[in-house]
Amino acid sequence: MKKIFYILIASIFFFSTSCTKEKKTVVKKEIAVNTDQLIYQSKGYKLMEQKCFICHFPKPDPSKRDQMIAPPMLRVQEHYKPSYSKKEDFVNAIRTWVANPTEDKVQMPGAVRKFNIMPKLAYADEDVKLIAETLYDIDFGVSPKMHNNNQKLQLNNGKKWELDKTAITKVNTIIKKLNNFKSDDVNEYQNFGKEVFSTAKTILLDKNISNEKLEQLQAFFHNTEENMHDLIKVKTIEEGQKQQVILKGKFNEFLNFFE
Repeated sequence: MKKIFYILIASIFFFSTSCTKEKKTVVKKEIAVNTDQLIYQSKGYKLMEQKCFICHFPKPDPSKRDQMIAPPMLRVQEHYKPSYSKKEDFVNAIRTWVANPTEDKVQMPGAVRKFNIMPKLAYADEDVKLIAETLYDIDFGVSPKMHNNNQKLQLNNGKKWELDKTAITKVNTIIKKLNNFKSDDVNEYQNFGKEVFSTAKTILLDKNISNEKLEQLQAFFHNTEENMHDLIKVKTIEEGQKQQVILKGKFNEFLNFFE
């Protein structure tokens, strides 16, 4: 009789616990749905539809590749968040860029080479602030691949591509710093990542580089940019060291194809 009693109590406990977990899961899902609905109904999102989607798709669309005249908003989010992980910093960076788009502020050098720098727009700063806040919070979902992230560098008919001496000097400077950098401070690794990215992007933004040579540089940048962003947002020394080693190898490989 006691055994039956204990089994009954255990069953009730298990059932009530399962129900509680199920309720919590349902509540979490409802909160997530409500949050998404609030974002899409917000003034910031409506402003984004009116002012941004004119040129920017919400996220990459392979079927409309030829219709793109600016990078998708998801890509903007992906490029800014590594450097500006705090919402306030992210929002201020977007506001600063829209107020006066210049090369020294570029976070998307590949997009700038493809679409040129966006024009200076006479949007109210308060509207841009709301848009930037929405862009930080919104979840556009999974991003489809628009290009091969493992594009292979190729020689120029068996020879290295010739670049301006300034570009090669910049790469050698990056390699030297990657070889010598050491720190026990995560913030210093993050700042080092920003320094590497800032130097590397100027090579891609050089307007004197064109045609096949530019395609090779873009291939290198596509395959390296993510690692630079990962270095910018590392959370541990070990992560920083790992990305440092990866970038060291990739920039050394650069010299096998360019001179």
